[in-house]
Formats: sequence, structure tokens, C-alpha cells
Amino acid sequence: MRAARLQEALERLNAAIRDVESELAAMKAEHDALGSHIFVSRRRYQNVIDTKPRELSAQEQELLKTIAENVMEDIKRRRVLDDRTPRAVAKS
Repeated sequence: MRAARLQEALERLNAAIRDVESELAAMKAEHDALGSHIFVSRRRYQNVIDTKPRELSAQEQELLKTIAENVMEDIKRRRVLDDRTPRAVAKS
């Protein structure tokens, strides 16, 4: 008697788990415009520089210096590659 009730409860639980998994799959398949908007807005807000100027720490200054140097090296490399790349001559 008790084993039969336990078996029934287990079957109902398995059915409920399958229902939840199918609903989750359906939710993942559809595009959530509001969720995307919130995600993008929060990312943009995190990347906004404070309007109130403040002193940069030594670590921040070093990081900015490194980034600037890397960007300059990248620009120089691109110029060298552009100079080496043959250009097609337009026919008249």
C-alpha cells in the first residue's frame, strides 16, 4: 500500500519535472526584448564614466598608460601592414 503511493508520487514528480523542463526550453527559445534591454542598459550604465572628476589611482593611471601604449602599437602595426599591402591600380 505504502509503496504504491510512493510510486504514484514519484510518477507525479517526474511529470512535473518534465513540464518544468519543457517550459524552460520554450522560454530559452523565445527572445525576451525586455530582458535584453535591461541587460544592455545595465552594461552601458556600468561603462559610463562618472561626471564628477576624480583623481585616478596609481593603478588606474598605469592601466590607462598600458592601454594607450597597446593602441599606439596596434596603429603603428596596421600602418606598416597597409604600407606593405599592394594596391590595385585603377584602369582608365
